[in-house]
Amino acid sequence: MTGTPQESKALAEHFFRQEYAKMVSVITRYFGLDKVNMAEDIVQDTLAEAISHWEFNGIPQNPEAWLYTVAKNKALNLLKRDQYLLQYKNQVETMDQSSVDTIFSDERIADDQLRMMFACCHPAISQESQVSLMLKTLCGLGIGEIASAFLTSNETINKRLVRARKTLKSEEVSFELPDSTRLEERLDTVLKTIFLLFNEGYSASKGDRLIKYELCLEAIRLTELIVNHRDFAEFSAPSALLSLMLLNASRFEARVDQEGNFVRMVHQDRSLWNQALISRGLRHMQKINAAQEIGLYHILATISAYHSTAKTYASTDWPAILNMYDALASFDKSPLVQLNRAIALARVRGPEEAIGTLLDLEKEIPASYHLFHSTLADLYVETGEFSEAIIRLEKALQYVKVDSEVEIIRKRIAACEEQLKS
Repeated sequence: MTGTPQESKALAEHFFRQEYAKMVSVITRYFGLDKVNMAEDIVQDTLAEAISHWEFNGIPQNPEAWLYTVAKNKALNLLKRDQYLLQYKNQVETMDQSSVDTIFSDERIADDQLRMMFACCHPAISQESQVSLMLKTLCGLGIGEIASAFLTSNETINKRLVRARKTLKSEEVSFELPDSTRLEERLDTVLKTIFLLFNEGYSASKGDRLIKYELCLEAIRLTELIVNHRDFAEFSAPSALLSLMLLNASRFEARVDQEGNFVRMVHQDRSLWNQALISRGLRHMQKINAAQEIGLYHILATISAYHSTAKTYASTDWPAILNMYDALASFDKSPLVQLNRAIALARVRGPEEAIGTLLDLEKEIPASYHLFHSTLADLYVETGEFSEAIIRLEKALQYVKVDSEVEIIRKRIAACEEQLKS
């Protein structure tokens, strides 16, 4: 297979992004978690060789097999060095006698990535470092990409990764799934980290992009690894989280207009909602309904299902959604949940009652939480109190950090001012 040097480089980088996490996870099985950085170096070297070799010799017929073979050979060469040979004698023999197809089989890759996921989310590692470590080792993102995703510096991300790797070593974390007595507890941590990753992509906290699709897609991929693994068949929470993310992701195209501005659900073109993702999400809903379990992700997925199956905003089953938010209060009393409950309350009992509820909660919510002020502004607009709406929008403007939302709030202030003039 041939191609221009530019095509060869682009394809090498594409395959590297697709295969990076798989190769790191599998090689870490042989090196151990305390040497995960060595596994990453081997995979990085494999990419460098692929770019050089493919530009000069053309793209191989089976790029994946080529990458796996080179990665295996590099790992073996390192393990056979004098300073490592005695320590890794058994690993060398196992790897030397195993074919590339065996080492990088689909089942082995899934198992090793799952082990890596649970290692990244070890309770001794801080939440910020957990997410950074997952993005680096399981999503194949570079330091700069992770820093960009969370609008922080490369130095900060490097420090988080160094701390996380030191913890893996000091805690002697094994490259195995937790035993049955700790599996569910650790699963909760893993799912929480994945959900944080999805939320950062779904509604970015900072920057010039409202949605960072690549983070959402990685969160979905990681959850599918858990859902499809035999050891987690008895747990319904992973399916609930997957259903929630698929249903929310189905609205991506409608959530942002051509200028990159956020489009609220009431104004979204529902013909743009991805019906295939909705169908997948609802199939997983059937699984969690059969489990007859009620948890955080189960309730959130049910709420999203009500939204995703409504033909119009007005025909949404708001009473059922309000009931779900009332049930959710026992799991999550965060400001976002309270705001979303107020929106449902306004649809069921009117904006006046929703305004009163939010004002009662104001002391409990940080003043810097801009969504609180913008939600109140929406409700004030519904009641015709445009002066109050402007006050709240101006407060929101002080704290919003996403560029596109700044412009939206300014337009909303201008629209309220026009209403006051009329």
